Amino acid sequence: MSYQEYLAARDTVTTIGQPVISVIFIFSLALGIIAVYHMLSNDSRAFRLASQLREIDTALLVIGFIIIAWFHLRIYQTIEVVYPPELANYMASTMGTSATSLRFAVPLWIETEKLYFWTLCLSIFLAVTNYRYDFIKTKMTALFSSSLNIMLATFGIFTYYTSNPFREPLPGLHSEITGWYQAAGVGDPNVLYGALYQLYFRITYYYNSEYMWTHPPMLFIAYASLVVTFVGCVFMLFRREKIFDRISYSHAKVGYLLLTVGMLIGYPWAVIAWEGTDWWWDPKINGSIMMWVLYSAYLHTRIYLKRRNMWRATAILGIICFLSLVFTYLLTYIAPGIHAITQ
Repeated sequence: MSYQEYLAARDTVTTIGQPVISVIFIFSLALGIIAVYHMLSNDSRAFRLASQLREIDTALLVIGFIIIAWFHLRIYQTIEVVYPPELANYMASTMGTSATSLRFAVPLWIETEKLYFWTLCLSIFLAVTNYRYDFIKTKMTALFSSSLNIMLATFGIFTYYTSNPFREPLPGLHSEITGWYQAAGVGDPNVLYGALYQLYFRITYYYNSEYMWTHPPMLFIAYASLVVTFVGCVFMLFRREKIFDRISYSHAKVGYLLLTVGMLIGYPWAVIAWEGTDWWWDPKINGSIMMWVLYSAYLHTRIYLKRRNMWRATAILGIICFLSLVFTYLLTYIAPGIHAITQ
């Protein structure tokens, strides 16, 4: 019965969530078009309309995230991996544990939900940034705001086409849950033990791990903050205005702090989850270290901003940092490694 309830919840998420992300796509597309029009025409009405569209887009992203959270709660409530009696007795006698089952406490930023969570974080950062600064005050700051809106629109469109969390909710997890119930229905103890062995480590060291609830979200929030830094650095290339450096630097500090703490949290997780493997050669880990070093260099060059040619050098380095960030994110999908296997 629990599996049928899970399937019903999954269907509900698709039924409700798909229209929501479709509307997000429409508003993102409209936001991008209006923002580009504002940059070409400097029409203040287009600027105000884009601001309203961004606020609606953010609200829709929050609604979609609430739907995702509800689905994850239903997974926890309905799906239970029950140990066979013999195994439960064995674990009680050898490991001193009274647990007879496992539940999926799945984080809200796995599989197709990653890019959605990144987009949501970016929309919140943009809302805070627009609240702190009066971007319509000058032509250049208004153009900067429109550039941020174009970035948010781009993320919204890419999420819809490449990482829609509602079209087929959590396909990897769904396959694992379905495989477990199929194994339980076979009646063969060997098949059941094999399925349980795989799920036990997957649930314990991945889905239910406290590191999974801290390491990835810190990185994605950092990534969102560093998007703003990237746009600020692009404007620094063409305009020597302190506001662009101030915005870039303030967001870089937040992003760098979260990036550093998130990477440090990932270390003990890797030691526990990937014990016995050469996980330190994983492309994603090496790419992350490269990205961290580049952002360290960016923050260091910013100290010498008033020296000759350092303004432009800092801006260029900030842009290179963001390119390394995108490259590091994509490494999970384009390079073989432990991160690619566990996704």
